[in-house]
Order: sequence, then C-alpha cells, then structure tokens
Amino acid sequence: MKQRIRELQLKVEELQQQLEELDEKWQNADVDASVKEIIDTKLKEALDKHRHSIARANLVRLNGGNVKYSRPKDSYINLTSKTLTTDQHEVLNMGLNCHVLSRPSKFQKRVESEVLIDNVEKLQKSGQVIVSPTFKQEVITESTKSRGHYNSNILEKRHIDAAKELRSDPAITIRRADKAAAYVLIDTKEYLSKIDNILSDTTKFKKITRNPTEALKKRLNKLIAKNNSTCDVKFDRLTGEYEMGYCYGNVKTHKPGNKLRPIISQIPTPTYNIAKRLCALLTPYIPTTYCLQSATDFIDILKNNNVGGRVASLDAESLFTNVPVDRTINYIIDRVYNNSSTPTLAIPEAVLRELLECCTKEAPFICPRGNKYCQVDGVAMGSPLGVLLANFFMGCIEEEVFKIIEKPDVYCRYIDDIFIKTKDATEAERLRLHLQETSGLKFTMENSEDGAMPFLDVLVQQEDGRFTTSVYTKPTNPGFCLNGRSECPTKYKDSTICAYIRRALTLQYVEASPSRNRALNSRAPKKHLKEQHRINITREMLEQHGDPDNMS
Repeated sequence: MKQRIRELQLKVEELQQQLEELDEKWQNADVDASVKEIIDTKLKEALDKHRHSIARANLVRLNGGNVKYSRPKDSYINLTSKTLTTDQHEVLNMGLNCHVLSRPSKFQKRVESEVLIDNVEKLQKSGQVIVSPTFKQEVITESTKSRGHYNSNILEKRHIDAAKELRSDPAITIRRADKAAAYVLIDTKEYLSKIDNILSDTTKFKKITRNPTEALKKRLNKLIAKNNSTCDVKFDRLTGEYEMGYCYGNVKTHKPGNKLRPIISQIPTPTYNIAKRLCALLTPYIPTTYCLQSATDFIDILKNNNVGGRVASLDAESLFTNVPVDRTINYIIDRVYNNSSTPTLAIPEAVLRELLECCTKEAPFICPRGNKYCQVDGVAMGSPLGVLLANFFMGCIEEEVFKIIEKPDVYCRYIDDIFIKTKDATEAERLRLHLQETSGLKFTMENSEDGAMPFLDVLVQQEDGRFTTSVYTKPTNPGFCLNGRSECPTKYKDSTICAYIRRALTLQYVEASPSRNRALNSRAPKKHLKEQHRINITREMLEQHGDPDNMS
C-alpha cells in the first residue's frame, strides 16, 4: 500500500509539472487577449463540471446509493436595495469560511528567519549545536526569496475587484450575521442609527471627550506595582502603545427587526491582558452547581432523571448587557475572601476590586462614528471577563433563590439559557418570578410542545416514559460552515465532517428503547453496532447536505 501511495504521489508531481509547463506556454502564446479570456472561462467551466461529477460519484459510492442535493442557498443576506453584480454575488457566496490561498507577507518570512537565527544562536552558546560560519547569511538570503505557487484557483481578479467595490461603497455596511456564518449587507444609515440607539442608554454607556488610554495605563501599572510588591501572584507591567477599543454590531437576522448585538473589542486596550489574567484566576471561584459545560453534560443529567414532570426553558434577556457590575464585583470579592469553602486568592482585596473596576467600567472604546465612550454598567461581548461575570452573577442569584424556594426536579443552565423540569406550570412560573425579582433581570419562558423542547443544540422529547434526544438545528440557521472549495489542508475538511458525525453520535440518545435492547441481546460485536450507527448517520447527513461546495 505504501509503495502504491508513493507511485501515485510521483505521478501527481509529474502531472503537476506538465500542467505548469503547459500553463506557461499558454500564457506566452500569441493569442488575442479577449479570445484568451473566453477560452480560459470555458476551460474553467469544464473543469468545474468535471470536479462536480467526480465529487458526486464519490458521495454516491460512500452513501451506497443516490444522493439528494440540498437546494443552493446564498451565503449572504442582503438587507439593502442594492442590486449586486454577478462577480459580487460570487465573491459573497464563497462565504465567511472560505480559505483562499494567498501570498505570505513580505515581512513574515524575514521575521521567522530572525527568530530561527536567535534560537539557533542560543543553542550554540549552550553547546547543543555546532553552526556553520555561513549559516546566518544563508538564512537571511533565503528569507528574501519567495518560493512556491500562491495563485488561488477559486479567487480571481474580478472577484477581488468586486470585493473592493463593495467595500468602497459608503451607502452599505457589510457585517456578519449573529449566530450564523453568513455576510449581511445593511444600509449604513440604518446600521449607524441602531448603534447610536444602543449607545444612547446612559445607564450603560458614558460619552467622553478625551482619550483616557495613557492615564488608564499609568493607573494600572501603579496597581500592578502595588500587587507585585506584596504577594506571589504577579502581573506583567504594561509596556508599549495602547489604543481605545472599538464597537461594532452583528445583525440578528434570526429575530424580528434585524437588531444588532453590540460587541466591544478590547484587544488594543491596556485592560485586555489584565482581564484575561483575572479571568483565569477567578474562574475556579465561579459557583458551578447548576452550570453546564457542554451539551454532553446536559444529556448526562437527562439520563439520570425520570421522564415524569413538565419541561420548559427560561432565558435571561440581554444578560451580558444587564449584568450589574458593582453587585457582581461584590459577589466575587465575597466568594474569594469570605468563603471558607474556597482558598483565598493571594491578591490584596482592594487591588482586585480596583482591577476589576478598571477592566469593566473604565475601558474606553470608539463607535463607528468616531465618538468616544466608556461602558459604566453591564458587560459587553468582546470582553475577556464577559462570560465570567455573567456566570458569577447567575450562579450567586441561583444560590439565593434556592434558599427561598425548593429547587425543581431538574435545573441546569448554560450561561443565560436554563432548562427546568417541574411538577406543574405553577411551580415553573414561581421559579421564573423569583429569579426575576432576585436578579432584577427579565426572564422569558418557553414551554414544551407535544412533549418536545429544544435546548442548546439538543431536541429533548418525552415519549413512552423516557427521554430521547437528537440534534436540533434552528429553522433560521442557514447551515453553512466550511466551504468545500476552500484552499486549506484536507484534514480541515475531514475534521469538519467528523465533527458533525461526532455531534450526531453524542447528542442522539435513546433510553432503553426496544430496538436497542434487541441489538444488544443479539450479541453482535459492539464495535460493529457502533460502526453501523456511524454509517447510518453519515448516510442521513449526506442525503440532507449533499452539496460539496458547502459542507454544511
């Protein structure tokens, strides 16, 4: 087998070389440019048709029968009145997750070469290697050369020009859809108006006139120096240049009105790395009694509970935006320094409090219009502390609520989504009201329909005295992930398919079903049963998503 693979590899290399020679001859051929363009287009169409036929044949062979191709969908949503050209339509339809072969930065290879030289010199000084006198000069010379083929086979010049034309149009703004891998084209006026409406909430945002980045950096360095001089938990001193963060919004195309989800990127701010360090230090202190880490945890809970009762889900509306920062910081301080069940963090209490306040209430950012703001309450998507503060607040609220009322038969939460199983509707409503009253947030409830309830990406069903689960996909999910034509390593595409199969195998759970019992009693090898299960699910996936251009 290895010899056969090697023979095929050599054959491919030979054909590739012949193709390059033919391509060079064609480019130098004395043919009119317009005629050459027409021939190139026809050749590309023929190659695409051949590639599709080969892909379909492979899918049919793998599936063991005909494959149903899904109806083609656009990888973008146009909310504007603009009519797109064919080239613009094509480049947007490549999708967000289409990897395109591109020429590396002219500085990238030089930087990597300098790092290599530095590492080798360190090894030479320690006596671990012997270096040729010409090594350094040879590496530097190599770093100036560009080797390899970097021309994309899917992205043409007309696509690049179309993308530039879209980007330069001031009347439209291109963002990504919230919770979907798709582009969204929205009128710039509408986009800016929605951002302005979000930032007009003076209880959450404060408009400022000066850039406070340098002053914030000095204040943080004073806190770092104070902390590092008194305890073993050290923070790196802030050096270099920092900038204000920036605000943008992803379009919620799955909800009425196409509202925006505000995201404030704090990457360029002086608080970003400190916030990441605080997140790592404080994560062990989060109340995790009712927290789910994944859908697998949720299914394990269902396996250990009987089906009797009424299932529903609760949702904390706009949790991140409405998390009360001061109250949550008090919860954190109390749990870190005044809780006998957790070890005290080796950071002065006053320093920790001030660091948290700087990272949440004083991190500046710029809006699309160029105005400067600070978020004074709530946490934003884009902050390293966002998920930590949301989980901390909800975990402490749950502890307070369940001191007042009895916990339902099943109660579990993934950030702001809660799954419950109660005796009746009255118990569920009482829980909702107590959560709402204790937290100050608004909670909505969704009841099961015909014994079925979607939660996260799991569809839970109550039938025949047992719970069953399967994969749930929202109706608004376009289903796009990695473009099948992406110029990326094949293992990326293989991993995408395997992830979907693994997800289906993990989330499909049937408790003590008769067919499962028959299979187990047949004494068939478990490996064979599992493999057959994988084949059945793979076939089902191929029938539903057979389009090789969009591995969805």
